[in-house]
Amino acid sequence: MPSVKLFAHRPMTGRMRSFPSIRWLALVLLGLALLLPSTTVAAAPAIDWSRWDHLAFEHLTVRAGLPHATTTAFAQDRDGLMWIGTFGGLVRYDGYRVQVFRQADGLPDNYIRALQAAPDGSLIVGTSAGGLARFDPRDNRFSTYDASPDHGTGPHILALAPDGAGGFWIGGQNGLSHLRAGLRTIERPVGTGLPANPAVFAVRADRHGNLWVGSGEGLYLRRAGAARFVRFHGDDAAAGPVLDEDVWALREDAAGNLWVGSGTRGVAVIDRQGHARVPPGLDGDAPAIQHRTVRDVLASPDGRLWIATDGVGVAIYDPKVRTLGTLRHDNARATSLGGNIVRALFLDRSSGLWAATEIDASRCDTRPTIVHTLDALALSDRHDATFDENVRSVYTDRHGTIWLGFNRGRLARVEPASGQIRLLTLGGAQQDQDVRAIDALPDGRIVAGARGLVTIDPVSLAIRPWSVDGLDARPILALRAWRDELLVGTYDGVYRIDGAGHVTHDRHDPDDPRSLVDDQVRNIAELSDGSVWIATSGGISILRPGARGFENLVHEDGDPGSLPQNYAGSVVELGGRIWVGTYGGLASTPAVPPGPHGYRFTVLRGHDGLGSDNVASVLADRLGRLWIATASGLAVYEPASGRIRSLGERDGLGARFYNHRTAALGPSGELLFGGLTGLTVIEPAPQARPRQPDAPLAVTMAARDGRPLPYAALPTARRSLSLDDVHALRLGFSLLDYTATDDVRYRYRLEGFDAQWTELDPGVPPAAAFTNLPGGSYRLWLQADIPGLHARTVRSLIPLEVRGRWYERAWVRTGLALLAAALVYLLVRLRTRYLLARADRLTQLVRERTRELQEANERLNRLASVDELTGLLNRRELMHQLELAHDAAQRTGAPLSILMLDLDAFKALNDTHGHQAGDAVLHSAAQQVASLCRKDDRLGRYGGEELMVVMPGADLATAAQRAEVIRSAIEAMEVDHGEHCLRLTASFGAAQLKSGERTHELIARADARLYRAKRDGRNRVAAS
Repeated sequence: MPSVKLFAHRPMTGRMRSFPSIRWLALVLLGLALLLPSTTVAAAPAIDWSRWDHLAFEHLTVRAGLPHATTTAFAQDRDGLMWIGTFGGLVRYDGYRVQVFRQADGLPDNYIRALQAAPDGSLIVGTSAGGLARFDPRDNRFSTYDASPDHGTGPHILALAPDGAGGFWIGGQNGLSHLRAGLRTIERPVGTGLPANPAVFAVRADRHGNLWVGSGEGLYLRRAGAARFVRFHGDDAAAGPVLDEDVWALREDAAGNLWVGSGTRGVAVIDRQGHARVPPGLDGDAPAIQHRTVRDVLASPDGRLWIATDGVGVAIYDPKVRTLGTLRHDNARATSLGGNIVRALFLDRSSGLWAATEIDASRCDTRPTIVHTLDALALSDRHDATFDENVRSVYTDRHGTIWLGFNRGRLARVEPASGQIRLLTLGGAQQDQDVRAIDALPDGRIVAGARGLVTIDPVSLAIRPWSVDGLDARPILALRAWRDELLVGTYDGVYRIDGAGHVTHDRHDPDDPRSLVDDQVRNIAELSDGSVWIATSGGISILRPGARGFENLVHEDGDPGSLPQNYAGSVVELGGRIWVGTYGGLASTPAVPPGPHGYRFTVLRGHDGLGSDNVASVLADRLGRLWIATASGLAVYEPASGRIRSLGERDGLGARFYNHRTAALGPSGELLFGGLTGLTVIEPAPQARPRQPDAPLAVTMAARDGRPLPYAALPTARRSLSLDDVHALRLGFSLLDYTATDDVRYRYRLEGFDAQWTELDPGVPPAAAFTNLPGGSYRLWLQADIPGLHARTVRSLIPLEVRGRWYERAWVRTGLALLAAALVYLLVRLRTRYLLARADRLTQLVRERTRELQEANERLNRLASVDELTGLLNRRELMHQLELAHDAAQRTGAPLSILMLDLDAFKALNDTHGHQAGDAVLHSAAQQVASLCRKDDRLGRYGGEELMVVMPGADLATAAQRAEVIRSAIEAMEVDHGEHCLRLTASFGAAQLKSGERTHELIARADARLYRAKRDGRNRVAAS
């Protein structure tokens, strides 16, 4: 093997600082180290890259068709369709289409509280004020049950749970009731041992036949075979308070443990022996709970517990290792949890976790992945607002430590085994410069290039400038320790620093064909034969040991075997070939030139499956595959089979954009790619996520001549669709796994009618449409192409029967043709006369219809901007008015303030007097506030019982003064409701717009003041 000399950093006189004269000692030590058995890698601890992962959520919002932003419940029916409850109706969702059901469609109430899919394919729906309903897919209609408090469910449904025998237990404001098997009869248990009409927030029948009830007065248990419930207190001092207060969530895990979520005391678990305890970090005081109501607990197949809270997101607890994590909304991350108020959790059949938040339905994939991302949350100290996660260089040293270079003079040392990350900041001339190159010197020191060179002690992390004449002020683009030299690539050629400290500068000379091919050096790679390939923006220069000058490879117009494009980057060896990433595709050539013409290249381009000709980086893994970062993302290429697969969201890939030649192998063969959003890590495993059975590719809606068919009548592979006298048929279909739906490619072909497959545009709800199908038997082929490491195709075959129409018979067609010919002359004459008579009438009719349309549009515009209950602006129009006021204030410099007011104890008033009383109070309060607003103020309903006043031209003092007037007026109000005279108060938060501040920041400050007023005792004004 070639000799290695130790690069040492010590002062020298002359042109530069150089290396020590005792290199022989370093050679001896290094030789001993190289001769030792290489047991370090084998003994290295396993690397848990998932510790830095952040679950990426997709969001189903009102923009996609939800009737209300706040979601409340989930269910997945027998066919795989998702049902989603909201404040504004019920949603059926197939991954693309949102179909909404409201009171006008037969629902007893638009506010959905609980959902359960029944074995017969129907759906049991619990509403907030309308009792229980059942959706029957045989006719797409709802039927309702007795909602009386004495004999039925009561109007306020809070929980649903299967009873294990085909029926359901129902928890509500009026206690416990039961829907018997057959789904027809409601019964009210009597003499059960439960308190009289307790509010039942949760109910669960466990695998042993025990029935658990979570109520407003604690946890109750009716053991299998027993007739009465008993209060379950538990035998643990910490668990007792959890079980004795209001219990909102009950869930049994795979081991048979029951998890109990309470109103303010956190979470307790009851094991199979009946012993209760509070797991560490899940008590009410814990940061993951913060005395918020635990609304749901979900046990995933891997044993983790997902805990939904009413205000601090989702806590994730792993009982095996007793670790606790949290999922919360982050305004800076579009893929974070949609909101921190989470009312329900659900795990679909594709291992997707759904979270019902106050602003959307969020879904993430819970399966493990070999693709990981170290982003700003992992790499920064979370307090550095100037941190830039753009990874410009990657290097793995001989100890398995990963070094990352960033913009603005930042570096990070990542210890994958321990999970430790240290940030370094360069000073002096390197400050705020991009760190584009990192390598290691033979003595173990790290050398980094920004504007000039620095060395870093890998243990102490001491940073020392390395002054080299000619390099101190130059941006460094590439570094490579080669033989006894350090090669430094710049915009001005290659600098070679030898072991004695001498510097040689190689540049391009247009008169010398063996000079450097171009001065802009992008990358330097050493190959197995000892040569160095220098990739530049003008081609490749090859430097061989002992040779003088360079061997150059460039693109030649008209020569398909030359380099495909001169801008080159990554260079790797694999399978006896050299692979070069260029801006013209991925080029490869045999490592040994095949003939007198030298290296001859073949090229893979975007149309071959790479996605783009712009190849940023290339890495070879230990399984003989090439991983390629392009302008379109990441792809993996198997040279043996010629197969190319693009990675996507299904594989856990979160990043799409990668920096040029910023790639390296990790300590265990991981593939590391640096990009604009951090470091992407791909574990060196042959497989990615565990393979699951394919989700069904199913017809999810059908319309015959514009009329939808009942869901139970939708065709399947075993149930054909028979049609008679149909003119237009439209079938919507979907792959029901709900994962990265925009990445799936669909097509269809009606065998017997279509000659070719019909390709559908990406992201468009897949559907097949046919008109005037002749009578006969058809087979509809549906196909979904799933990309990624496990790329595969899912197909479904749907039989169709179209009965021939009477007019399709031959003699009927002949007679109709003759009759048509006879009538043409008469029709033309009559038509001419008729059209002339109608011309004047049509002109008048157009005028009338135009006027009616204008009037209708005006009414629709008003309805779209007004809240139905309060008569105030709705949230959408309110935010529009705020944006207009914000733009005017920023433009003119006039003050702008907002008031956020929230009715105090409104939930208690609703629970005590009912939602009708709450609606009356909210309406009266809204009118009172409207009467006290200024002429230019804009008042609207922000959400629930929360109102917002936009006050153009008002400073903070004016806003606070107006808030105090409104507060006093509300405090003096009396609202008559039945036999009761209701009084209420409100809390206010006021904020004035700051220069350059955005609207959501202004709202956040006003909202924070509002919550400060709440915490300070309510019925007050807090200004910011």
